[in-house]
Amino acid sequence: MAQINHWKKLTDCDLSGYTLIIPSVAVGNVGQLACDLVISSLHMRKIGLVYSPAIIPILGYDPYKIGSTNLSGCCELYECAEKKLVILLLRAPLVYKYGKKFLTEVVEKFKGENIKDIIILTSSFAHERKHIMTSPFRYVVNELSPHTSTLRTLDWVEHESKSETVKILGGGFASLLYEIIKEKSVPCLVLYKFVSEGDNIPDAYEMVQYLNTIVPLFDKSDIYSQLIHPVSWNLMFGGPPPRDIY
Repeated sequence: MAQINHWKKLTDCDLSGYTLIIPSVAVGNVGQLACDLVISSLHMRKIGLVYSPAIIPILGYDPYKIGSTNLSGCCELYECAEKKLVILLLRAPLVYKYGKKFLTEVVEKFKGENIKDIIILTSSFAHERKHIMTSPFRYVVNELSPHTSTLRTLDWVEHESKSETVKILGGGFASLLYEIIKEKSVPCLVLYKFVSEGDNIPDAYEMVQYLNTIVPLFDKSDIYSQLIHPVSWNLMFGGPPPRDIY
């Protein structure tokens, strides 16, 4: 049976010149948490839904507004016209069998929309960090990225690789997506952090701060006061145990 991915537009908008951010489902889910933070803080609007056999289906309440009657699915598109930013937020892992075809379609679709560049946010296993005294963040950039000159002025650490293929262990589909983007000649930057599973909210805040250095979304003088905690984070680890069990 042929793999069919359904793209449902909720509103028409011109994405020419936009930056597309895609978080990879990875260790600690730092990419997703960072995107949650950006979407909530910029009051981004949902402009599309994606249904695909490549994504494990999930459904839940609106993660950004209490009392909303809207539901959220496993793959949604959010837009901020003021910042010329669009986020393709995946809330579930990819099914390996269909993953590559889905990601290829994603890249081709947004390339056809004339986006400016793609930024992949992900994470890697903390024990893979070889140089402990350096920053926990790493980046990978292709030669087409508009952020290359900015990165050269920053004291950031570039991803170390012994081969031409980028491998980010624990980074989910980030490596595969980067290779597809490179093959399709689309400007791309990958930003990731070495983390462990647990409370990864602080990692998300720090990732947004790093992202803001490359793509100005917030006032850099006091970025944390501008970030709005998504309501979906209130019960991230569930409620307290019922007292009746004691």
